Amino acid sequence: MSRHGRGEEGMALLVVMVLMGVMLTTGLALVSRVDTQTSMSKRERVRDSSFNLAESVLNAQTFALARDWPGKGAVTSQYPACSQASVVARCPNNASLVQGGSTDLAGATWTTTVRDNGDSPSENFYSETPNPAQPGYDKNADGKIWVRARAVVQGRPRTLVALVRTEQQEEDIPHSALQAGSLTISNNGNKELIASGGGTVSVRCNPIGNYSGKDCVGHSVTSQSALTSLLNGRLAAQITGTTPLYNQPSGSAMTPEARARLKATAIADGTYYASSCPTAAQLTGHIVYVDATGNCGYTSNSQFNSAAAPGVLILDHASLSLGGTSNFYGVVYAANTLNLNAAMVQTQGNSQVTGGVLIDGADGQFVVGSSGDNIVFDLNAFRSVSSYGSAGVIQNTWREIKAG
Repeated sequence: MSRHGRGEEGMALLVVMVLMGVMLTTGLALVSRVDTQTSMSKRERVRDSSFNLAESVLNAQTFALARDWPGKGAVTSQYPACSQASVVARCPNNASLVQGGSTDLAGATWTTTVRDNGDSPSENFYSETPNPAQPGYDKNADGKIWVRARAVVQGRPRTLVALVRTEQQEEDIPHSALQAGSLTISNNGNKELIASGGGTVSVRCNPIGNYSGKDCVGHSVTSQSALTSLLNGRLAAQITGTTPLYNQPSGSAMTPEARARLKATAIADGTYYASSCPTAAQLTGHIVYVDATGNCGYTSNSQFNSAAAPGVLILDHASLSLGGTSNFYGVVYAANTLNLNAAMVQTQGNSQVTGGVLIDGADGQFVVGSSGDNIVFDLNAFRSVSSYGSAGVIQNTWREIKAG
C-alpha cells in the first residue's frame, strides 16, 4: 500500500482533465463569438433585404404612376394605399417583387402611399406629420407627388420616400393653320378669313377631280383655269401668308397611340367628356377630350384658354360650331372617326381659332364664316399638345425615414 501511495501514475489523468477544461472553455467562447457574428451577419442581411424590398416597391409604384398619373381631376379616383395583398393595376405586384429574391422575403410585408406634395413647407420636403394628410392625387397640379414605401422583413422595417415628377411628352402633329378634307368659304369678297402666318393650309380633295363643282379649296371650280384664277385672285386675299395646297395625301394628323395618351391625360385631369359636350366653362383646359356624338355648339362671347396658356380640344367623332365673338386659343382636332362627309368644324359670326384646326377623314369639312379672321395661326399653340409621359424620382428628394 505504501508503494502505491508513493506512485505518480494518477497525475496524467489530472493534467488531461485540466487541459480538457481549458480547451472546452476556449471552444465555448469561440462558438459563442462565432454565433454572435453569425447573428449580426443575419441581422445585417435581413436589414439589407428589407431595404432592397422597400426600394423595389418604391420603384414599382413610380412605374405605376408613369402609366396612370393621378392628375388634378382624380378627386374620385385617388391612388389607394397598397400592400402585398393588393391586386389592382395601380399597385405594385407582390409576386414580381419577391420572385427570385432571398429566402428572407418569406412572409415579408410592405405598403405604399401616394400623396400630393401640397403647399409649402411640405412641397419639397416630406414629413410624417403633414404629408400623409394630403390627398392621393396631384391636387395642386404641379406634376409632383410624394411616394412612401415601407417594407418589413423578419421584423426589420425600412421606410423610403421620394418626390416623383411626371414628364410632359410632346405629341407630334402637323403644325398647320388648317388641314381638312375640304374647305368651304361663303364670303365672295376679298376679306381676310384665314391668317396662316406661314402655317400651311391644305385639303385632301381635288377641286377639278373628285370635288369638281363643289366647295373644295374654299369655293367650287370646274376647270384648271378657274382654279388658277381662284388661287391667284380672291382666295389669295382670303387666305394670307400661304398658298392653299389641294389633293394632299390622306392620313391622320394624330396617331391612335397619341390620341390614346391624350385621352388618358384628359381623364386624369378631369377634362374628359364621354357622353355629352362640355359646357362653355368646361371648354378651357390643357387637354379637353370629347367622346360624345353630335354637334358641340358654342355661341357665347367667351374666350377659351389664352394666348399664354393655349389648350387642345379633341373631338373623337363629334363636330364643333363656334359663334358669337368666341375665341378658342389652341389646337382644335376633329378625329372624325366615323369618317363623316360633313362640317366637322364651323366658325360663324366673329368667332375665331387662334392656333390651328386639324380635321381627319376624307370628307371632313371646315366651314369658314364671313365676318373676319376665323383662323389665326399660332405656332405656340402646338407646343401645348402634350400628354403625361414617364415619371421619375426628383434628384435629392429620395431618403430613408429612420424608425421612431
